[in-house]
Amino acid sequence: MTDAMMLASKLTLPSFADDGRFLHAQPVMAVGKVRIISDTVDSDFRKALLVEPPPAGRQIEHNGVTIAWLAPGEWLLTGTANAVRTVLDRVTRAVPDLSIALDITHGRACFEFGGTQARDAIAGVCGLDVRERSFAVGSVARTTLGATGMFIARLSDEGATPRFRLIVDQTMAAYAARMLRQPGQYRKAP
Repeated sequence: MTDAMMLASKLTLPSFADDGRFLHAQPVMAVGKVRIISDTVDSDFRKALLVEPPPAGRQIEHNGVTIAWLAPGEWLLTGTANAVRTVLDRVTRAVPDLSIALDITHGRACFEFGGTQARDAIAGVCGLDVRERSFAVGSVARTTLGATGMFIARLSDEGATPRFRLIVDQTMAAYAARMLRQPGQYRKAP
């Protein structure tokens, strides 16, 4: 386990389950970020990871790591500490002068959010349309959650219950949980 993972696993992250929603902290999930700055980004990605990059707004699973598109030439990695570290090292070796590969686990809080009322809760505090037809399983986005930034990924449903992975700045974890637990209190007046 990396130092960042050890630090993150010691954090007390908020969780709840009520009113058709649940928020489960995922304190041992590693988070990495990769940026490739070249004229041949897709080719360099394939060279480093031996897989096609995910299309815009989507994520893929590869060798135990979820790779999510953030922007052209930029991806977010989630998975176990060893799997994320392996990908970060591969990118650094494959395109050393044209890449940035960082372990950002220590600064992020990861959650699984779901339930029958999950979409309504997100809609109450976020402008992103997370209805099935607009944000299908495998979709990803960077957006806002109230007054903070958030990464959101649509996970596979559990039965008929939608699930999402949410990643926020670690210092905003309690705020994000409060927003999702009581979204109606934070809606702006028309």
